[in-house]
Amino acid sequence: MFKKAILSAIFTSIVISSSVVANDSWRDYDPTFSLNTIVDQSRRHHLQRHAFVGKELLLNAKGNAVAYACEIPPTELGTSSALCFDIPLYNMKTGAYVGILKDRLADITPQAGGVLLVTVTSTFKFTEWKKKPQFTTRVLGNVQPFIKGSPTMTHLTGAIPSAGDNDILSGTKRFRHASGTARESGAINLSRFQGAVGDEVAFDLIWNIKFD
Repeated sequence: MFKKAILSAIFTSIVISSSVVANDSWRDYDPTFSLNTIVDQSRRHHLQRHAFVGKELLLNAKGNAVAYACEIPPTELGTSSALCFDIPLYNMKTGAYVGILKDRLADITPQAGGVLLVTVTSTFKFTEWKKKPQFTTRVLGNVQPFIKGSPTMTHLTGAIPSAGDNDILSGTKRFRHASGTARESGAINLSRFQGAVGDEVAFDLIWNIKFD
């Protein structure tokens, strides 16, 4: 009778705790967990609402994408339309495919030395995760020729966030209350890109998202 009561209590705890996010959230999402993840009611509520406090997400957007027109939340210059690219998205640590990065480029402004300033609005869609959450960031980036390497490749680097910045515009599901900073760095091949819908770009970008 005593053993039966213990087993019943453990089963109930597992059911109640099924919404708790595993500590290793940034690996290929796995809804299973061990008894070590079971926490009390107050801690569980905290994890559900603030699942990304002190967390860091490292992603790789890599592959070819064709430009198309889409709408974005207005930028500081009032721009609400952009050139958009849907790029395969991978977990940088494991190499696992996790979804799609929707990158939207607007306010492209030429600078001296062949540098371009660009407002990058990015939606990270985790189609391979449970409940398919997503979040959207906005950063200011600069595009410049490679100092060394392939002449067809170009640097794309995001601005370094300042203390107190929040680059996350919105989120759904587990990212609903998320805030934090985003940094982008990588290479793009613009040899087939003339700035028009239908042009193709090859991307190899690294994103570092730090949640508050």
